[in-house]
Amino acid sequence: MHIDHITAAVTETVASLLEVERDALDVERSFHEMGVDSVLIVGLSAEFEDMFGIELDPEFAYQHDTVSKISRHVQAVMNAGAR
Repeated sequence: MHIDHITAAVTETVASLLEVERDALDVERSFHEMGVDSVLIVGLSAEFEDMFGIELDPEFAYQHDTVSKISRHVQAVMNAGAR
């Protein structure tokens, strides 16, 4: 899957979670700066597993704390599984 499609899906999910417009979300801003708490961060892992059909460490969003970083990580996991 192309990174643009992954980023769009991740952005939409996070924007919905935060109840903000998708276009208002800064994909380089950390979740902490956006006010996302630890419960929501762990929930994102399950959401992205279902969305992309992959397995993620429940705490991956702590290590990849922006939409951009998560998108790149998801793409890498998907590419590794496709081999």
